Amino acid sequence: MTPPSPLIPRIHISPEALARSPGHVSEHFDTVSDALAATLAILQPLPRALVDLWLAQPRGHIVIDAQEHGFVTGESLFRGRALQDAAWLRLALLVDDPIAYLTPVGVLIARIIGWGQPHARHDQRWRDFERGVRSGFAAGYGRSEAARADVDAYLAEGVAWYLADASGLNIEDPRLHKLLRASVFNEAFYQA
Repeated sequence: MTPPSPLIPRIHISPEALARSPGHVSEHFDTVSDALAATLAILQPLPRALVDLWLAQPRGHIVIDAQEHGFVTGESLFRGRALQDAAWLRLALLVDDPIAYLTPVGVLIARIIGWGQPHARHDQRWRDFERGVRSGFAAGYGRSEAARADVDAYLAEGVAWYLADASGLNIEDPRLHKLLRASVFNEAFYQA
């Protein structure tokens, strides 16, 4: 039996997420707990060092909902609780487009590792990572129009794509796949 995910305290699901989603979603999940379990399973490739970095800070939540979708910087209210920096996930997208479903999580992960943050690392590994992301973006890669128009969206979508379908990312954007495998999804990337 798989041990419970350490991310459980950071992942929240609206009790009515399944009931308020389109009918075809209930063909895939019997309960909201099943949808939560499916989300946790898709996050399994996250390295423990990244999870530890995430849990060491008070911000960074995932909220599964029937309607809301996107990343909210700052405070979000969920069931009477203030959550800082929340990735809102529209449950229907888990069935219809898992990459789009996880893209707000990609934004959250990019923020956790320091992308676009003033406190970002400045070592050689970080500079190589940053240069690699910008190079792939400049080459015109990206699944969505948003990712082809904005380097931050390109990285977020790439992280989501790696989680949802790493082999598909490897086919469509092999440079980003290789870069993410060697950095964001590699324990050694987080060691000083």
